[in-house]
Amino acid sequence: MILTITMNPAIDKIYIVDNYKLGEVHRPSRTVASAGGKGLNVARVAKLMGENVAATGVLGGPNGDFIDNEVKKLGIDSRFINISGETRICINVSDTVNQTSTEVLESGPIIDKAEADRFIEEYEAMLSDVKVVTISGSLPKGLPVDFYSLLIDTAKKHDKKVILDTSSKAFIEGMKALPYIVKPNADEIRQVYDGDVNSVEGLVKAIEYFREMGIKLPIISRGKDGCIAGLDDGVYKFTIPPVDVVNTVGSGDSFVAGCAIGLARDFSQIDMIKMGIACGTANTQFTQTGYVERELVDEYFGQVKVEKV
Repeated sequence: MILTITMNPAIDKIYIVDNYKLGEVHRPSRTVASAGGKGLNVARVAKLMGENVAATGVLGGPNGDFIDNEVKKLGIDSRFINISGETRICINVSDTVNQTSTEVLESGPIIDKAEADRFIEEYEAMLSDVKVVTISGSLPKGLPVDFYSLLIDTAKKHDKKVILDTSSKAFIEGMKALPYIVKPNADEIRQVYDGDVNSVEGLVKAIEYFREMGIKLPIISRGKDGCIAGLDDGVYKFTIPPVDVVNTVGSGDSFVAGCAIGLARDFSQIDMIKMGIACGTANTQFTQTGYVERELVDEYFGQVKVEKV
């Protein structure tokens, strides 16, 4: 079982608008609403790939009810905790002509201490049937910046592998709990690392820095250029041939889902990351956020190139 954590979920609304321009009136050619937030994108992709998946976090109000129903429709085990605040809405305007994406993201509800304490208590009970935990996205207001550290420590106490995918102070504090995998991009690692991040050589040194900290498998995301990862036997570069992109939103989450799938299936470290690359790339072929098809993932999996650096 994969357990995905989304502490600040959202209804994701995508508006497909050709030749989008600021200050003008547009009518979308298509609108898609889905259960969103980074962790829910992870859950959706893992489920589409045939995994047993549970999703947790906090939900509130009619928006929260919509997400809970959508999660259940997907066959995902909904383990969300109810809160008094209203779950947020996030809007993406996708211009398929110019291949641009514009996002407007609500900040979300404020979580009080009683709600946070109740989540921690129920979260620990959820871990009994779980093999891999993913923690994704921002923290809602009201939670302490080290909240993810507490979640990681709790999972590790029960011998569960954790993938952390967040940024800012939540990333800095979460790193201290030494999750099994972290997946920052070059900009995000600048928050904890002051070396060169503009060259492959510099990224290799950053990977070595994370390994020395105690991160078992650090991965630095490079977008369309793949990633660089520190494995047990050295540092590797993973790339895939260019593809025509429909929508990039959710590709990083799809990458996390692929890695979680690899861990759940006891893949080798190389094949685990290849699965991450394949899922992330497959997501770019669809307008829906966090969506893949197995046949396409299998195709891209075979195209991933791996080079030791």
